[in-house]
Amino acid sequence: MKKIFVMWLFILLIISGCSMEVQEFKGPTSESASYAAILIVNGDQYLSVGTKNQGEYTLGEEVGKVATRLPPEVLPKDDFASNYLDEGTIIYSVKEDNEVFLVETNEEDVYEVFEKSS
Repeated sequence: MKKIFVMWLFILLIISGCSMEVQEFKGPTSESASYAAILIVNGDQYLSVGTKNQGEYTLGEEVGKVATRLPPEVLPKDDFASNYLDEGTIIYSVKEDNEVFLVETNEEDVYEVFEKSS
């Protein structure tokens, strides 16, 4: 009787612990994923460092406008493409640094700073 009980217990543990279903990792969801804000200008990649201008840069000439907006998870490759900025957003050079661009935001006199990626 004791052997039968142990055998049933063992079978029950084997059946409940084994599963034929393979569980697949689906990766991060869009709700939990974070992507860098990227802008491509003249074949170079620029990353947003926020709206911290605070007089550090002087607005230069208009360089162009964002031509293509891609989904956040897509890496832009073409000139004037971004995975963050809306199409038509104006891009400006700055007088102090040729590796920095300013882009318009919805707030007046507030510009987002994009620095060249190393």
